[in-house]
Amino acid sequence: MKVSEANTPGRTPSGSTGGNRPAAELEQALGLAFRDRGLLRKALTHRSCVNETGGTDIDSYERLEFLGDVVVRLIVSEELYHRLPKCDEGGLTRRWTALLSQRALAVVARRLDIAPYLRLGRGFESTGGRDSEAVLGDVMESLIAAVYLDAGPDAARRFVTAALGPEINDACQPDWRPDNPKAELQELLQAQGKPTPTYRVVSATGPAHQPQFTVEALVNGDSLGSGHGQSKSAAETEAARVALMSIRQLAPRQSR
Repeated sequence: MKVSEANTPGRTPSGSTGGNRPAAELEQALGLAFRDRGLLRKALTHRSCVNETGGTDIDSYERLEFLGDVVVRLIVSEELYHRLPKCDEGGLTRRWTALLSQRALAVVARRLDIAPYLRLGRGFESTGGRDSEAVLGDVMESLIAAVYLDAGPDAARRFVTAALGPEINDACQPDWRPDNPKAELQELLQAQGKPTPTYRVVSATGPAHQPQFTVEALVNGDSLGSGHGQSKSAAETEAARVALMSIRQLAPRQSR
């Protein structure tokens, strides 16, 4: 695979609407040239598409996602290690966690306009699967694996550092703070002499391939706020975010 200097991740074709667009268009938009274009197609293929066409799960992006998860973690770890020589292990870990969260990878996938090129089954498409944070985060990993397998580790590193460049650069700033509501809520409550918050699943609805969770953040059995998400983790994060807003809105009133 050749990596074009003229095109970089983030440059997308005009009029990116609709779905199941040709993978070759995305290849050009990202400045890539696959020797094995089948890898790229597989990286964009959700299991719902495979199920509707009589294939098996190994024809979907899931195996590539497995590999891509490892590849992107190593690349980002090395970037942080070399670019932040005075940062301790805790600081590196906080940045690494923020950069590689499902939400963060989905943000990158949206910036690269990957969604229109996903190969989805009609049923999954009709339930909003094309904009699923979980799917977009997973596909970002599968795409990284496809680059790695097609062109090797150096090409994968170039792709990752370009695609995640804004986030990595931001994480390397001295005043960087993680977008980690759960950790922030725990620190705030500890500073107030209160116990660590717990999280309770209130409901789980929707089809198996597109679940919706509602989770409550609790302290001493009292609800601080609730959040929704396509995974328990995402719902917990949103509940913590709501709880932080509630506590901060309440603080000025209590100080009067």
